[in-house]
Amino acid sequence: MLYKEKTKLWHDRNLRTKELRIGQKVLLFQSKLKLMPGKLKSKWIGPFTIVALRANGAVELRGSDPNSNSFLVNGHRVKLFRDSSELCVVEEISLRMPALSSL
Repeated sequence: MLYKEKTKLWHDRNLRTKELRIGQKVLLFQSKLKLMPGKLKSKWIGPFTIVALRANGAVELRGSDPNSNSFLVNGHRVKLFRDSSELCVVEEISLRMPALSSL
């Protein structure tokens, strides 16, 4: 029993919470893909936009097409979609010393 309690504490400590907000883009895990063989098929489909968040952990999603219907999925089946527009601007700093003038 002691091993089981310690293992549960370790797993609970290492859980990551998802901070989902309305309007974010997410990818949806495609669980039916397990039945079809193929290494190179992606298990994630999307992107979808979050329309609503429910108290029980369900997430209401809508496709990228404005005319698409919304549908409910479990919140554990989604992950954040990171597109290239969210990249940070990095400032380049030169490490070379400027030439010193002779004194």
